Amino acid sequence: MKRGTFAAVLAATLAAAFLISIGRPPLLRAQGVDVFLNVTGGGVRKLNIAIPEFAVVSGTDTGNVAKQLATVTGDDLTFSQLFSVVSGTGSIPPNNPEALKQSWTDFAATGAHAGLHGLVTFRGDRVETEMRLYDLTTAEQRLIATKKFEMPPAQWRRLSHKIADEVVLQFTGEAGVADTKIAYVLQSGRGVKEILMADYDGMGATPVTRNGSINLTPVWSPDTRSLAYTSFAQGYPDLYRAFPFERRPVQTLAAFNGINSSPAWSPDGKNVAMTLSKDGNPEIYVLTLATGTLRRLTRHAGIDTEPTWSPTGREIAFISDRTGTPHVFVMDAEGANVRPLTSSGRHTQPRWSPKGDVLVYTMRAGTHDIWAVNADGSSPRRLTSGPADNQGATWAPNGRHLMFQSNRSGAFQIYSMLADGSAQTAVTRGSSEASSPSWSPRLP
Repeated sequence: MKRGTFAAVLAATLAAAFLISIGRPPLLRAQGVDVFLNVTGGGVRKLNIAIPEFAVVSGTDTGNVAKQLATVTGDDLTFSQLFSVVSGTGSIPPNNPEALKQSWTDFAATGAHAGLHGLVTFRGDRVETEMRLYDLTTAEQRLIATKKFEMPPAQWRRLSHKIADEVVLQFTGEAGVADTKIAYVLQSGRGVKEILMADYDGMGATPVTRNGSINLTPVWSPDTRSLAYTSFAQGYPDLYRAFPFERRPVQTLAAFNGINSSPAWSPDGKNVAMTLSKDGNPEIYVLTLATGTLRRLTRHAGIDTEPTWSPTGREIAFISDRTGTPHVFVMDAEGANVRPLTSSGRHTQPRWSPKGDVLVYTMRAGTHDIWAVNADGSSPRRLTSGPADNQGATWAPNGRHLMFQSNRSGAFQIYSMLADGSAQTAVTRGSSEASSPSWSPRLP
C-alpha cells in the first residue's frame, strides 16, 4: 500500500466512522486450603462447579434477586472458560448443615468438584450477599473460602460479577474479569455514531455520548474513571475525555488543525499518546495531562499512527508505513530506538497485552483478521479466520480474553474470544452496528 493510499484510508476511516486441566498439578493456596485448578491456555477439561439458587437469610426478595444472582454468577464463570456450571433447582436452606451436606453429596455424585453456596440478606436499600465456596472432592466437603459483598438492590448484577471474580481468584490466584465494563461505538442513526458502555457481557448498555455526531475509538483510562475518544462534535476530528461515572463536563484533549485521533493512555494514566497532523504529517505525540505539555515522538515522512503503550510504560508500539506498507513498529517511550515488529502484510490496530508478552493487531489480506505476535516479534499467528472482517481487538485486564468487532453475521457486532482465538462468541446483537470495543480495567 502506497503512503498516499494509506493516508486516504486513515482519513476515510476517521470521517466515515470508525484451562485448564483437572487433576493434581502444581497446587495453589486458597485461604489455607489446597485447590487443584491449574490454568493453562485453552485447556481440555473444566472444573465442574455446582451453583444452586442463592438462599434468602432474611428480608423479602421482591425481585427474584436470589435466583438471578446464581444465574449471572454461573454465566460469568462459564464465560471464563475455566468452569462448567452444574445448576440446580431450589436453594440450600441457610444454617442447616445436614441439608448442606446432602446437597453437596448429591452434586458431587453428578460430577461437581466444587460448590458455591450463596446467602442473601435484604436490608432496606442494601443487599448483603455471602459466598461460601466448598471443595466437593473431599469427604469432609472442606470450606475453601467465604466472603461478603454489599450493594444497593439495583446493582445485583455487579454483586454477581464480584462473586464470580472471587471464585476465579480462589482457584487460580488471579481475579476474574466479570466486574469490568466495555465501551464501544453504536451506529444510532444516519451519520450518527455514539459511544455506549455496558457490562463486560454486553448487558446494561448506557450512553456515554449524546451529541448526535460521529464519535470514535473510545479508550478506557487505567483508573476506569474516564474515556478518551475522537469526535466530530465540532465538525472536525478532535480528541475528548468523558467521565461516564461522574457529573463532570467533557474535556478537550486536542483540537488542532487536521487529524486528532488514536488516543492511548500510559499505564500510570498521566499521559495520553495520540496521532496529530497539526504539523502536516500524521505523527505520534504525547500529552501530559497535568501540565498540558505536548511532546512529538516521531519525525518521519511516513504516516505514524495508532500508538499503544507497553504495560511497563517504557515502550510504545505504533503503525507506520515508512517501509512502504503499514506495519507494527516499537519505540522507546521518548521516541528513540524505533524498530519494526511485524512484516509481510498490511497491519493496523496494535494493542499491547496487559502482561506485556504479546501484541495483537489487524492484518488485511482481502478481508481483515486478528493476529498475535510475541513482544520480540516472534511467532506471528492468526486468531480469527473466515469470509468476514474481524478487527480492532481489545484485551481483558487478565490477558486471557479479547474482544473485537466482526461482521460475520451481517452488521458489525462485538465478539469475545480467548487469547488463542478459541471460544469466539457474540457479546452484542441487533440490527445497529457495534464496533471499536474497549475493555476496561477491573472496576474499583
